[in-house]
Amino acid sequence: MNPTFRRLLREARPYYPRLGAGSLFGVLAGVAPLTLAQVAVYLQSDVLVPKPHWDILQLVIALILVSQIVGNAAAYGQAYLTAFSGQRMVAQFRLRMFDRIARMPLSEFDRWRPGDLQARMSADLGLMTDAISISLPQFIQVTVTFIAALIYIIWLDWFLALVLFVAAPVVGFIVSRFNALIVGGTKRAQERIADLSSNLIEVLANERIVKAFRREDFERDRFAAANERYFGAYMKVTQFSQTQTPVLATVIMIALCAVIALTAREVSVGRLSPATAWGFWTATSLLINPMNRFSIFFADFARAFVGAARVFQILDLPIEPDDPADAVPLPSVIGDVRFEQVTFAYEDDRPVLLDFTAEMLHGEVVALVGPSGAGKSTIVNLVPRFYEPQRGRITVDGVDIANVRLGDLRNAIAIVPQETQLFNGTIADNIRYGRLTASDDEIVVAAQEANADEFVRRLSEGYDTIVGERGIRLSGGQRQRLAIARAILRDPRILILDEATSALDSYSEALIEDALDRLLPGRTTLIIAHRLSTIRRATKILYIEGGRVRETGTHDDLIAAGGPYADLHAAQFAR
Repeated sequence: MNPTFRRLLREARPYYPRLGAGSLFGVLAGVAPLTLAQVAVYLQSDVLVPKPHWDILQLVIALILVSQIVGNAAAYGQAYLTAFSGQRMVAQFRLRMFDRIARMPLSEFDRWRPGDLQARMSADLGLMTDAISISLPQFIQVTVTFIAALIYIIWLDWFLALVLFVAAPVVGFIVSRFNALIVGGTKRAQERIADLSSNLIEVLANERIVKAFRREDFERDRFAAANERYFGAYMKVTQFSQTQTPVLATVIMIALCAVIALTAREVSVGRLSPATAWGFWTATSLLINPMNRFSIFFADFARAFVGAARVFQILDLPIEPDDPADAVPLPSVIGDVRFEQVTFAYEDDRPVLLDFTAEMLHGEVVALVGPSGAGKSTIVNLVPRFYEPQRGRITVDGVDIANVRLGDLRNAIAIVPQETQLFNGTIADNIRYGRLTASDDEIVVAAQEANADEFVRRLSEGYDTIVGERGIRLSGGQRQRLAIARAILRDPRILILDEATSALDSYSEALIEDALDRLLPGRTTLIIAHRLSTIRRATKILYIEGGRVRETGTHDDLIAAGGPYADLHAAQFAR
């Protein structure tokens, strides 16, 4: 059995009662059309000659009406119950995928393109939705009709039924071959749509860069190429799917023609009555329709299995581990952070930090300075355990953070990134992200301390103003002040600043510097410094190069020492 199919069966266990009830309705809906075959037998007998037998005709009419009413009602019940179960299962997949992506370690998350994740959340789940909501209910009903019709024609005449069975191996071979082609084509199509989504997300995220460099035509051509690759892959799948149906129909019609010829011969020699022949032909027509539709269903299921396999790949990704039973609580964090001979590498043979040792004590404002690639961002990413070092240990208040409760650790930390990340909600919601239980008054106080209240009050909707995707409706300085307000509301013991005043105008920079003066005291602050002019407030500077601390001291001390920090300072201010 296909492993993806086995897993789908396990996932469907909570819905077995509804699916079972739906299947019973499907049996009724599938058997109902067989009454038409028996009606054909009645009408070809002596019901109408030499005069109509009204008692039998009334029975025939009642049989038709009842079968249609019961069949349609059962078909509705089966379709609803099956679709409900399928859609609920897909909805749970969607939620679990989102949760899995949100909980992935950054080391795993960095390996995935956003467009690929988006495609699996939409296109791959879409394949499953189509199969479960549309194809599966029809498949159950059609399968019952097929089996019932098959039993009926065997009961009428086993010899003629045997002629149809001759086509079965040929049909099975055709279906298996085409399904293999459809599965391969669907995998390629889903990969192409992931490429398309990634291309779109990149352009949307960098729209200003595209316009600044006048690369609209270039990006259109790049997108057009990806679009054509997806179109070609999709049409290949369509070609396989649409070719399968007429090929099967041809094989089945050849078998049907043989049955008609043999039936006529059986009637001519008197072995079969015309009424039975008509009933046999009617049942055979009910048999042929499912055989033609099976190819469509199998193609839909093959595509759904491809989508399910890609969904399961996301659901099987690692997540940040739960706290062990002996995890150490951090109920009251002071903020003393120490790195003890820490080695870390994103790739095994290229360490970013090598036996890195340093301390950042509570109340200190520690600036991390050094050339690009020295490991500054890695250091601040290791403190909240976004990544785990390969060797050495990092402690907070003397406790190895590898052994503490992750929630306690991260609750003591706030980050103000260089590129402020806001969510498409209100200003109040974005500030409250720092502490979800905060009151409206606490939000206003945090905004005032961050020098954000003055611009928020000028907006028509105030704190209820929608900031737009990524805060696009606000200026860079306004977004940065909201990020500081969010950090103030969190009231962290450890604060991480990634050059919070970089690329801002002088007015916004002054406001943010003033807000930081209120935020920094009493906390352990780590500043990633890209511009040396922003670190004069630092009480300690760590000059980092080659994954190690090369110099430690205040700005004046390091300038006087005339070492690499002084050289970097001179190089920057000589320009």
